[in-house]
Amino acid sequence: MTSSSIYREALLEHMRNPKNSGSIDNPDLRASAYNPLCGDELELNIALSGEKIKDCKIKVRGCSICLVSASMMSELILLKTLKYAAKTSKNFSDSLKKENQKIAKNLENLRPLIYLKKYKSRIKCMRLAWDALDECLS
Repeated sequence: MTSSSIYREALLEHMRNPKNSGSIDNPDLRASAYNPLCGDELELNIALSGEKIKDCKIKVRGCSICLVSASMMSELILLKTLKYAAKTSKNFSDSLKKENQKIAKNLENLRPLIYLKKYKSRIKCMRLAWDALDECLS
């Protein structure tokens, strides 16, 4: 089995069964993001317990890459600190700009998604959930 087919399976799993879909009543942090290039819309809700992300929910109306990225992001930041989420978002953004496939250690679970950066037109789709996270953290 090639790494390409392994990555495809990981992405399909998130597409078929997105993690942390829904919303939170009275979230501590909330952001919406929109991609005018393809019409993707995303809403991110975060509930906190101190500096820790107690719950994270996403609503996505958009392409499969946007949905997969949001699902993977929500899994990665859930039960982590806001500081960790900010660092992870920066690492993700940096990895999309690099020409090589080297990624930060905390992004290893995102490797199947980052593999898609070779399709430059889809980077905005991949970034949408992370843009909403950055808005929540600012």
